Amino acid sequence: MSATSCWRRTILASVIPVVAIPFTGSTAIAQDLVLEEIIVTARKRVESLQETPVAVTALSSEALREQGVRNLADINTVVPNIEVAAGNGNAGLANIYIRGVGQRNSGANIDSGVGIYIDGVYVGRPDGALLDINDIQSVQVLRGPQGTLFGKNTTGGALVFTSNRPQDEFEGMVGLRVGNYDRLDADLVLNVPLTDSIFTRLSATHRSRDGYVENLFDGDDYIDEDRQSVMWQTRWLASEDLTLDLNLNWGQTQQTARPQKCVKVPGYLGWQEALFDVLAVVPSTGRNYADFCADSANAGGGDPRKVISDLGSVYEAENMGAALTAEWALNDDMTLKSISAWRYTEAEQNDDLDNTAIPFLHRTNSIHPFSTPAETDQYSQEFQLVGSAFDDRLQYVGGLYWFKEETDNRRAVTLLGPYDPAISNLLFISAEANLKIAENEAWAVFSQVEWEFNDHWRATLGVRYTDEDRTFTRELFAPVAGTLDANGGPVIPVGGGLYVVDRPDFVYNPNFDFVSVDEPTKSVSNSDVTPMASLQYLFGEGDVIDYGSLYLTYSEGFLSGGLSEAPGGDLEEFEPEEVENIEFGFKLDMLDRRLRVNGAIFHTDYTNRQLTTLVVNPGTGSPAPATINAKSSTIQGIELETTWLAAENWLVTFNAAINDGDIEEFDDVQLTVGDTPETPAGCSRSDLTVIQVDECPNDRSDENLPRLPEESYMLAVQYSWQTSWGLVEPRLQASWKFDIDYCFDSASCRSGLWLEDKQYDLSARVTWFSPDGNWTAALWGSNLTEEDYIIGGGALVESQGNGGIVANPPRMYGAEVQYRF
Repeated sequence: MSATSCWRRTILASVIPVVAIPFTGSTAIAQDLVLEEIIVTARKRVESLQETPVAVTALSSEALREQGVRNLADINTVVPNIEVAAGNGNAGLANIYIRGVGQRNSGANIDSGVGIYIDGVYVGRPDGALLDINDIQSVQVLRGPQGTLFGKNTTGGALVFTSNRPQDEFEGMVGLRVGNYDRLDADLVLNVPLTDSIFTRLSATHRSRDGYVENLFDGDDYIDEDRQSVMWQTRWLASEDLTLDLNLNWGQTQQTARPQKCVKVPGYLGWQEALFDVLAVVPSTGRNYADFCADSANAGGGDPRKVISDLGSVYEAENMGAALTAEWALNDDMTLKSISAWRYTEAEQNDDLDNTAIPFLHRTNSIHPFSTPAETDQYSQEFQLVGSAFDDRLQYVGGLYWFKEETDNRRAVTLLGPYDPAISNLLFISAEANLKIAENEAWAVFSQVEWEFNDHWRATLGVRYTDEDRTFTRELFAPVAGTLDANGGPVIPVGGGLYVVDRPDFVYNPNFDFVSVDEPTKSVSNSDVTPMASLQYLFGEGDVIDYGSLYLTYSEGFLSGGLSEAPGGDLEEFEPEEVENIEFGFKLDMLDRRLRVNGAIFHTDYTNRQLTTLVVNPGTGSPAPATINAKSSTIQGIELETTWLAAENWLVTFNAAINDGDIEEFDDVQLTVGDTPETPAGCSRSDLTVIQVDECPNDRSDENLPRLPEESYMLAVQYSWQTSWGLVEPRLQASWKFDIDYCFDSASCRSGLWLEDKQYDLSARVTWFSPDGNWTAALWGSNLTEEDYIIGGGALVESQGNGGIVANPPRMYGAEVQYRF
C-alpha cells in the first residue's frame, strides 16, 4: 500500500464519530479532502447516514482503533448521550443507558431499555455483553426508541455490532497491547478461503489487567480484567443469489468485580442498621455498623480506590452462541433474509453489599455450596423482506420475529452473620436462599415503508405488533437449624435470626443446608403496537448545504412488563414501559463537504417508566430491590455531532448533549424506623423482632432520573503527519459530563451524595502506520490528569443508612502494535 493510499484510508476512516462502513464507490474522497460518505444499516437496509432519519452514530473499525475503543465501555466518552458502565453495583456486566434510559436491576425477570445486537442477534442478558472489540466492521449507536424495526426493549435505543465477514482472500492480523497495571491484551484474526465459494474467518481476543482497587481487608487488588473470546465464521456462496453465514462464538469472564467505598449519609438511621446493631453487631463487636462504615470510608486516608471488604467480590460469566444467516436475492429488487440464533449465558457473582469488614449483608450464587450460577438459553428467529419498487421510489422492510428465553438454576444465598455471641449470648445468623426461574416468549410482525415524492421529499411509515408471555417462579429457602453446628449439636431457632446453641461444643458450619418454604409462580402477558412516522427533506448541492437532510420523526417504543423480583408474599406485577418520542433532526455537510454537522432535538414522554425501589425481605429482615413503575416522566434534549477537516492535516471533532429529565408522577413507599408510639397517618407498621418499621407513602417526583447527565461534551483534535517512514497521527481528546446521578433508593437520591457534578477525562494517542500499511503501532494514555469521580455504586440508604460508591479508573497508559498480512 502506498503512503498516499494509507493517508487516504486513515484520514477518512478516522472521521469520528460518524464513520461506519466505507463507501468505496466515492471518487472524490482523498483528492479533494472531503468527508467520506457513510453507509449504515440503522433501518435494516443499506443507506447513507446523511439520508437516514434516525439519530445514529456510526463508528468503523478504523475509527474505533484511532480513539482507543477496545471495549464496549470505552464508547462512554465517544458517543453523545450514552452512559456505559463496566458493572452494575458489584457485577462486571454491561450496564448501558442511552438518553437516560436503561436498567439497573439485571435479573432474568427484567430487561433493559437498550437493546444490544450482534450481527442481527439480540443479546438478552447483560452478563458477558461487555463486548471486547476485535474483528468488528462497525458499531452503530441508535438513540431514541426503535420500537418498529428492533422491537421491544429498545425504549432508549439500540447498539448494533457488525463483525467482519469472511472474504475470498487469505489475510490476517495479530496484535499485542501492554500497559500499566500489568496490562496484556492479544488479538488474532485469520481469514482463510477454503474454495471459490466457501470462506472461513477466525478471530480471538485475550484481555488481562491487574486490579486498581486495593482491599485492605485481604490485601488483594480488585476490578481487574480477565476475559477471552473466540468467533469462528463460515460463509458459503451457495449460488449467485444465496449466501449463508454461520457464526459460532464463545466468551469467558473470570475476574474480581467492584468492592465499594462505604459512604455514610449524615443523620440518617437505616431500619436494617437499627435492627441489627441491637441484635448482633454491637453485642458481638462492641461497635456499631456506622463505625465499620467509617473505617471503610477512611481506608487509605480516604483514597477512593482503597476499600475494606470482608467478602471481596467475584464475577464470572460464560457465553456461547450460534447463528445462521441466509440471504436470498429473490430478484433485483427484493431480498429475503433469515436469522436463526441460539445463545447460552452462565453467570455467577459474590456481592458484599455492606462494604465493610463485617458480614453485615452478603449475597452470593457462587461460594456457598447451596448456591448455583444462573443459566440462560435464548432462541430467536427473524425473517426480513427488504426491497424496492416503482423505480426505487418505494423502499420497504417487513418481517416476522420470534424469541424465547429460559433462565434456570440461579440459586442465590443472602446472609447476615454469623455473630457469636449476639444478643443474650445467642447465635445470630439471618439467611435465606432463593431460586429464580424465568421463561419469556415473544413474537412480532413489523413493516416499514418509505416513499420518495421527488428528489427532495420523502415520507416513512412503520408499525410493529408485539405479543409477549412471561412466567416467573421464585422459590424461597430457609436454613435448616440442625445443620448450623458442624458437630451436629442442637440448634434451636427463636426467631429473628437468633438461635440457642450448646456453646461449649458449638462450631459454626458455613455450609449449612436449606429447606424450601415457598414457591410462588405467576404469568403475565403483554402486547403492544409501536408505530412510527417520519417526514424528510433532502438537500441538493447548493451554496451553503452541500449534502444532507432534515427530518421530523414520531416514534414509539415498548419495554416488557413482568413480575417483580422482590422476595416474600405474592409476585407483584409491574407494567410495561411505553414511550412516545418526537424528534427534529438535521444532517448537514457544508464547506465543500469538509464540515459535517449532525444533530437532533427530541422530546420523549414515558408512561410507567420502570425504576427501582427497596423493600423488606421478610425472611431475613434485609433489603431487597424491586422494580416499580413511575407513572409519568419526560426527557428532552439536544444532541450535536460535528466533524471538521480544518486543513489538509487537521481533523477536529466536537460532540455535545444537553438534557432535561423530569419525573412528573412517581408514587412509592419509604421504609423508616418506627420510633413513635403511634403509627403515622397513612402508614403501616411491621414488627421486626426488636424494632418496628413504618411503610409510608412517598412521592419521588422530585428526584433526578438515574444516569442522565445534564450536559456532556467531547472535543478531539487529530493531526496527520506524512513522513518517509510512515504516517504519524497524534490525537488529543477530552470529555466532560456534568450532573449525573447514580442514586438508587429515595433516601440516596435526596442525600445528593451519589450526584457527581463533573466527570472529566483527558486522553491522548499517537499512532504510526508503516508505509506499506501492514504495521501499526501506538502509544496511548487515559485520565492523564488523574481525576477522581464517581462512576456508580450501590446506595441502599433507607435500609443501611449508607451505601457504596465506585471511583473511575486511575491513569492508564501503554503501547500496542499490530501486524496485518
